[in-house]
Amino acid sequence: MRLIHVVTTLDIETSFDEGKNVPRTTKVLKEFYGPGLAKKEYAILSHCWGVEEEGGQEVLFEDMKQLLTVSDEERKEIRGRTGYKKIIDTCRRAWNDGLEWVWIDTCCINKESSSELSEAINSMYKWYANAELCYVYLHDIIGDSWTNRGESKAIPKWFSRGWTLQELIAPKVVRFFDQKWQWIGEKAGLADALSEIMRIPEEVLKEGLQKVSSSVNDFQRPSVAQIFSWAADRTTTREEDRAYSLLGLLGVHMPMLYGEGKNAFRRLQLEIIRTSNDQSIFAWGCDREFGWSSSILADDPSCFRDCDEVTAWNPEWFTGELRVHSGMLDDELSKCTQERLRTFTVTNDGIQIWLPTATFGLYTEVTLACRHPHSRDLITICLVIHGSTWCRIFGDIPSPKYPGKLEFKQHFLPYKETKYPSTFTFELQDQTLSHDGFVLDHVIPDGVEVKDGLVTLSSDNDFAAVAYVRREDDTRFLVLLGYCGGRRSASPLLNFEQDPESLRSRAFERLFNSNHKPTYGNPHLMQHIHFRQSIEGVRVVYRVPFDSSVRCTVTIDIAKCAGCCTPDERSIYYLVETPRMPGLMWNYLLHKLPQSRDMPLSLMESELQVRSAHIMCIAISNCNSQVIMAVSRKAEINSGRKAISSSLLQVLDLTPSKMTSATYILQS
Repeated sequence: MRLIHVVTTLDIETSFDEGKNVPRTTKVLKEFYGPGLAKKEYAILSHCWGVEEEGGQEVLFEDMKQLLTVSDEERKEIRGRTGYKKIIDTCRRAWNDGLEWVWIDTCCINKESSSELSEAINSMYKWYANAELCYVYLHDIIGDSWTNRGESKAIPKWFSRGWTLQELIAPKVVRFFDQKWQWIGEKAGLADALSEIMRIPEEVLKEGLQKVSSSVNDFQRPSVAQIFSWAADRTTTREEDRAYSLLGLLGVHMPMLYGEGKNAFRRLQLEIIRTSNDQSIFAWGCDREFGWSSSILADDPSCFRDCDEVTAWNPEWFTGELRVHSGMLDDELSKCTQERLRTFTVTNDGIQIWLPTATFGLYTEVTLACRHPHSRDLITICLVIHGSTWCRIFGDIPSPKYPGKLEFKQHFLPYKETKYPSTFTFELQDQTLSHDGFVLDHVIPDGVEVKDGLVTLSSDNDFAAVAYVRREDDTRFLVLLGYCGGRRSASPLLNFEQDPESLRSRAFERLFNSNHKPTYGNPHLMQHIHFRQSIEGVRVVYRVPFDSSVRCTVTIDIAKCAGCCTPDERSIYYLVETPRMPGLMWNYLLHKLPQSRDMPLSLMESELQVRSAHIMCIAISNCNSQVIMAVSRKAEINSGRKAISSSLLQVLDLTPSKMTSATYILQS
């Protein structure tokens, strides 16, 4: 640790003011290690670095080291910086308090050395904790008006910076000063105001982090989620520093890798998991209304904004709570061994952990050993595990009528960066709806909009219900869009509720319960639903994209029903191709011809157009490079499917024995 000698620094400054020469060999900075450092009593400065655009400029290690050897002009420039005045004022304050040494991060760390910078970051919490006094310099405020939230809304910048969080909590004695170095107060005396501004419990500000509880109701060391919540709204110049500035508060160490971006926070969480069994690290995002994540780990501290009161439970309290309130059967409780509850491991396949688990429908709900103090229930998180798709779902999920039993199960929770695009765009081709009197009415939920026919969903907004209305008879329908974990869907809906939770649940059911998967020759799906007491219906053609796609088209139209389709809104038809003209809706049937050695799999495209009371079938087949087209005779609507089938058979000259090789319509 490199410290500034207070008396030497002040003597040099006096000599400069008086025009006296100072020996170039005079040393202002001196390094101490181990026992030598332990004997030193020093003050430490907590401040915000100056911004050059705002007239602030700091004095760095090289500047301080060369202060006595540079030219008079260069020395004058250094002494004129706001950072130099800050150093001198800190030394004067320390001298008044009877301290011989001070530490200031701007000039006591050689940031040109990556190894020294890494050592300083990993040691900084300890350095602040061991300081006799910590001076907080609030450069952008005069007076103490910020301590009374009823009088002033101005909050010093210091409270929003990432590094200053540990600089407040670690030292035993923290003294606050304003822009003119006028005394404001000490941390203990300002604990009430500081707690209100920073959402840090007063006990932590007065007692520190190390007090251990012997009872669930006593003050205990804050949970991981709580500590992260204190940093939720704090910013740093470098993205990685949002993670690095929390190392000391969480008692972990790791190398600095500037350039890794948000992966630094993921590494921090993994380091915590390796040294702690605090399950509150998974409790982030519990107050989010919508959204999903493909990782059990958070992207940054802001994800924990709602966790400022989350408390972690030790295994004994956890098993006791499960035994009394969960209704878990004895044979399942017997699996809750202390070893399983105390340990979870980072593996190449995810974080291996045992958790109480309830499964209902497509949802899996797991219970964590933590809770909010104002709730009787332990915190649960909802997962969707569907084949190779794994997602954590945020927001309220409708409670099942018959929930599954609570079991103690092993899970492998993914933690690596998602392979799914964070956003997906649906292009709505609804131009023809106006011919039938329908207009766009509104979009659910708030925050999602249709702009130039485009609806963009994301991991934060995972569904949208686009509502259309024909005002003359108040006929309404929705197009329900969903995107989660790389899966996406679009479907019409008639009988719908207005509350977002129910609509989102229906979107997710269609998203994950559909067995239909796209193929290169068969990438389109169509859904048709009837209006009540009407021969009209809504038809939605959805072009199913592949994993690499981030956009698809959804064609919406109103068509008269021929009586050959099912009114079940869950029916889905596979389509070969859609028209190139936007907004035009046709019915498509898929016909697969036998595959021979000299001919690839042939596809027959059938177009079924309903106009008035007639059905027109056109069959096109590509066989041996010859295009054959035939038009069937008109068939009456009431002939239904038999008429259509016989028309197609007649066109293709298929005998009943050949029908086994033809599939006319694929329907769920």
